[in-house]
Amino acid sequence: MLKNSQHSYGRLARALHWLSALAVIAALVFIEFKDIAPKGSPLRDFLKSGHFQAGIIVLLLFLPRLLWRLANRVPDITPAPQPAAMLLAHAAHWLLYALMLALPVLGIAIVQGNGKDVVFLGSTLPVFFSLGKETAHNLKEIHEALGNLLLWLAIFHAAAAVWHHRFVKDDTLTRLTGPIRP
Repeated sequence: MLKNSQHSYGRLARALHWLSALAVIAALVFIEFKDIAPKGSPLRDFLKSGHFQAGIIVLLLFLPRLLWRLANRVPDITPAPQPAAMLLAHAAHWLLYALMLALPVLGIAIVQGNGKDVVFLGSTLPVFFSLGKETAHNLKEIHEALGNLLLWLAIFHAAAAVWHHRFVKDDTLTRLTGPIRP
């Protein structure tokens, strides 16, 4: 079943979710390990490039994921959570979406603001941003802070899913991982 149902996410929503999650994790892992390599080394360049590639993949997945999310129902959680819990979950989800858009756009702006090309899978992206190095530096500070926020929010998101599955005993997690139900 491609579309979401009342009880579970469909195949496309699941694929977009897990591909986005993998790309976000890859971007975070690449950038966190960057500092193990000396500046100018091939390993450091590889890790930075991996971070850029993963970030652009996050950006490319963002629009179809957002459109699918807006056009399809979100499966009900059974049993239904308290309204405050639902509000918190919705706020966290929309913040994740905002970060999946903002971080790659900021990353592109930073690289291009430093006068460098952004290369994705061997192709150079057009120049979208013409910023000075000082602005790029300031954006890098914001990018790093938002990246840390994304890391902690993703951990919270995963922990909440496990919490719901193990302790609350609702179907929050299985709507995305279990059998697709009508």
